[in-house]
Amino acid sequence: MVHLTSRVAALLLLALASCGGGGGGKKHIKVFAAASLRDALTELARDYQERTGTEPILNLGSSGLLAVQIERGGRADLFLSAGEREVERLITAELALADTRVDLLSNQLVVIVPTGGRKLTSAADLDGPWLERLSIANPDGVPAGRYAKAWLEDTGLWEGVKERLLPGLDVRAALAAVEHGGADAGIVYRTDAALSSDVEVAFEVPIEEGPRILYPAVVPSGRPRIHKAQRFLDFLREPSSASVFERYGFVVHQPK
Repeated sequence: MVHLTSRVAALLLLALASCGGGGGGKKHIKVFAAASLRDALTELARDYQERTGTEPILNLGSSGLLAVQIERGGRADLFLSAGEREVERLITAELALADTRVDLLSNQLVVIVPTGGRKLTSAADLDGPWLERLSIANPDGVPAGRYAKAWLEDTGLWEGVKERLLPGLDVRAALAAVEHGGADAGIVYRTDAALSSDVEVAFEVPIEEGPRILYPAVVPSGRPRIHKAQRFLDFLREPSSASVFERYGFVVHQPK
């Protein structure tokens, strides 16, 4: 009986050790990524795991907060940011490897309203008493909010709307505020607006008139899975991965 119990216990321990779904195994990498990448990256992470057996574990959120997590010891093997400022800060602090930086994607700002809501055609339409709440991501720490603020400043609308802002934790929160009626309009990425049937794009911010939107990727320093992170980043630059990003509305930067 004792022998049987020991054998069962040993088999149980072996099964637990081999179970990598929760991140306890060695065949995984931890990827910190901007919230706007959620859907495309979830699909690509699944494809990569099926191909290689290595699971990319995604930590999705505001690029600013993710950068702070890394600065405070967060164990990221790869960082995909929606803004350059966060990556440059980590590189300057020697918390990321400068020679691994890749400018992966770009995006475009759009102004959204609830489906069936007010018709808008230009920035000037945001300047009116009808607009009680304008939803954007928090401009103090989120790239999408920073881009939205820059565009509003360039159009001369910032001073008129800043007291009516509803800042979201990240761009998906800004989208949700318009979806659920908490805001009359919002400024989000084109890729996020395309995922929702509860909002419609009132108009796109012309790329030449908007801020430069760039998604750089970088490998944090001092981590044990640098080579695995680099391989996943290489996978994200393959043509098959580029087609997935493009399907979700991103503009892909071609490898140099």
